[in-house]
Amino acid sequence: MMRRGFGVFLVGVTLFWGCNRQTEQRTVDLTVPVTVAPVEAGLIESVVTATGTLRPIREAQVITEIKGDLTFSEIDGRVATAGAAVIQGQVIARLKNQEWVVGVRSSSKKLAMNTAKKSLDEQEVLFKRGLTTEKEVENAKKIWQDAKSSDEDAGIQIDKITLRAPITGVLSEVSDITQGTLVNQNTPIVKIVDFSYVLVDLQIPNAQISKINLGQPLRVRNYAFPDQSFAGEITAINPVLDPTTRTFRAVGKVENIELLLRPGMFVQADIITESREDVPLISRKLVQRRRGQKVVFVEEEGRAQQRDVQTGLEDRENVEILSGVDIGERLITSNYETLRPRTRVRVTGQEN
Repeated sequence: MMRRGFGVFLVGVTLFWGCNRQTEQRTVDLTVPVTVAPVEAGLIESVVTATGTLRPIREAQVITEIKGDLTFSEIDGRVATAGAAVIQGQVIARLKNQEWVVGVRSSSKKLAMNTAKKSLDEQEVLFKRGLTTEKEVENAKKIWQDAKSSDEDAGIQIDKITLRAPITGVLSEVSDITQGTLVNQNTPIVKIVDFSYVLVDLQIPNAQISKINLGQPLRVRNYAFPDQSFAGEITAINPVLDPTTRTFRAVGKVENIELLLRPGMFVQADIITESREDVPLISRKLVQRRRGQKVVFVEEEGRAQQRDVQTGLEDRENVEILSGVDIGERLITSNYETLRPRTRVRVTGQEN
């Protein structure tokens, strides 16, 4: 009786083992359609992302220094208006104040300077001939210097009736004062902004400040230009933490030659803290974690080979591979979630 029962047990074990072996064989021999892509070398960067608002690299307010009847000048064929480009020294407006002009006495001061210079020249000639003393020459020189200073001061005073651009830039906040209206001293007329470069004030989280250094490159983006970024660098870092926001303030300088970026725009900035070139890169989604180890699958001779990998820098799309796969190997890019080591695969296409 015991012998018969033992025989039945052996038959059952044999059948169970045989079924499991067949199941395992079918699993191994199952052919999975996949796509592949070669592992390629490329550039990858580690970035700290922050947001900020743009401001011009320079700005200047044009304010009247005397009172007078204001007349705006024409710029590019039209009366000065917001958005018009000007260069440093260009006349923006003029003030009519005849009383001021008369009080400056510009003509008489210039005449006095010329007379003093002529007298100095005569004294120097006489001194060379021994017909006058050195003291007389020095007195003539002092009179000429005083007259010259007085003339220069008159020029400064008379120039106050002419309002010029102190910097090169674009007109902004142009006053709506009517042409010919009497304006008082210290009246704002126009603001000029230079945004051929723009500054961006960035708020850096406390945890990231150790990664930020002067001179680091950055790229800024604005939703108005979704496919374009603008290059710059970090030019200032405030060492003091803002107690309200718990962030540090950093300033970036961004080139804006085409004037696409405008002061006041809200932008996102990527500060590049580290970069590596010509390193193996793969898509982040292809890296799986199995039994605590990062793995990918490559195709070799019709089978999936599981590779343990070590990763380095990461960005939004790719990850650097430090070890585990080499440039040029055929990385499996579809159905990789279901693969096991040595699974038979059939390549249905190749991704670029």
